[in-house]
Amino acid sequence: MSQAKVDRYKKEKKNRAKEIKLNKLKKAFTVFIIALLLGAVIGIPLGKAIYRYEKKKAEEHATISSLHYGEWFDQYWVDNYSDYFVGNTYTSEEATEGDAVTEEDTAAEADTTSDENADGAEAIEADPITDPSVE
Repeated sequence: MSQAKVDRYKKEKKNRAKEIKLNKLKKAFTVFIIALLLGAVIGIPLGKAIYRYEKKKAEEHATISSLHYGEWFDQYWVDNYSDYFVGNTYTSEEATEGDAVTEEDTAAEADTTSDENADGAEAIEADPITDPSVE
């Protein structure tokens, strides 16, 4: 062997442990990055799908808190059942002399029924038949 080859061999032998350690570190870093990318490619779409499924499932079985139940029930009642009880007034043909409806009465009734609360719901007059507190 020539002297240059011998010197190069000694230098490589001297630094061999460092190079092996460096190669192992590079290999571990490469494996970590590949695993991270693979996890992101699989995990992100899978996580989104699971999130959407759970959200849809939660919406199907949604409950309402007791704090909001009164508001919800009032709105539900107005939307579905108030028509059965509101609007039962006499027409001009059915009215008798004692029950005659004047234009002033109808205008006053229209004003009170068209008023809106702060919530945006129409004001409903209390019915003396169903509500004993009203006289």
